[in-house]
Amino acid sequence: MAGPSSAPTGRPDPVVPVSLTALILPAARRFAEIVCPPEVRAGQRTDHVLGELALMLGALPTAARKGLGAALVVLDQGARLYPPSRGRRLARLDDRDAEAYVRMLLTRPGVAGELARRLKGVVTMCYYDLAEVQREIGYDPAPYIAAVSRRRLESYGPQIRAGEAAVDQAAVEQ
Repeated sequence: MAGPSSAPTGRPDPVVPVSLTALILPAARRFAEIVCPPEVRAGQRTDHVLGELALMLGALPTAARKGLGAALVVLDQGARLYPPSRGRRLARLDDRDAEAYVRMLLTRPGVAGELARRLKGVVTMCYYDLAEVQREIGYDPAPYIAAVSRRRLESYGPQIRAGEAAVDQAAVEQ
């Protein structure tokens, strides 16, 4: 039998967003409070960042999602080996020790430092994706997108219309 099967594969539906588990949530929350700007602690922004992070993880393939989750757990539990933590995980450290631990990881060469820097990039991207943060920093791409669209339409209008007509004609012929 050739072609895809309609039999169930046992894989979860990739459209369903994945929530952060109880194991990952405290680590993700603490990490976000440290790597994002201080305004993340205002109102419910940390919760909104974690919501964005959950949506992003839900959009990733299973292996990448599990890898990022495992990285957050390792980051959290790895704090126990940091001498000033006195055996506590990242989620349980006070601000001073937590910031020192994350700063140490971010400046460290090798795999641990690279992992921390990549996690920081993902979490801060989730922060700057919040609509209220975009408004605060004056990020409004709509006027730029409209200007570029007009300019491209003026420059390439005939080619665009010809391409659209070809697509419409092909659809009619089928």
